Amino acid sequence: MNHKNLNIHIPKLNANYWLLMILATTLGEILGNLISRNLGLGYEVGSILLVGLFVSAISIIAFYRKESPFVYWLLITLGNIAGTDCADFITIEPLKFGTLWGSLFVGAVLVAIMVVWKIISPSFSIKEGLNGKTFFLYWFAILTSSTFGTTFGDLLSNDTQLGSSGGTLLLAVVLGVTFWLHKYTNISKGLLYWFALVAVHPIGATIGNYISKPEGFNFGNIWTSVVLGFVFVFIFIKQHNKKVIK
Repeated sequence: MNHKNLNIHIPKLNANYWLLMILATTLGEILGNLISRNLGLGYEVGSILLVGLFVSAISIIAFYRKESPFVYWLLITLGNIAGTDCADFITIEPLKFGTLWGSLFVGAVLVAIMVVWKIISPSFSIKEGLNGKTFFLYWFAILTSSTFGTTFGDLLSNDTQLGSSGGTLLLAVVLGVTFWLHKYTNISKGLLYWFALVAVHPIGATIGNYISKPEGFNFGNIWTSVVLGFVFVFIFIKQHNKKVIK
């Protein structure tokens, strides 16, 4: 595999991108629960299968150097589904860290990935695309941030008085402030991208909890997945012909 020639672009970072990202994280939360709980695979088997599928997918993409909006969002969705099961693996069974210590543990891993990224790619930018040095770091950061999103989202939803609705509102405010900083300050755009991405994942987790669980709309994992899947496909098709960042 020739990593030096690898150059995968990130889709244009517009409103549709962030809406699709929120939908992908919400779908990941619901489908991850569906696979591990409704299908009876359990957190351990589900995590191993899904992480293996995710790693295999990004390895194939790296080998063939294939890029398209469909491929990108497929990997994002797979990463979010795997991250949901990994979070349950860490917080519930078999590690039993709980949501607080699980969030701290996964957050520390994510910070370590970001430090390594900053060392090997000082610009911390994704505008020029993902090269041989940053491709796998990016996707493992996606997996880790998804895992953190689920652990922290569950912490806010289940272990604080905010609940799913309050947690979602709080995180939406944090995301809004991040976008404001991106537009009106000189703070590193790459750093703010990752901060926004980390904020998006718990939003997806709390939204997923609110829609699917009894304390919210109680639609259940299956119907929530179907509805969100249709919404995701509609927005993706609307966005499909837009160019990636050059």
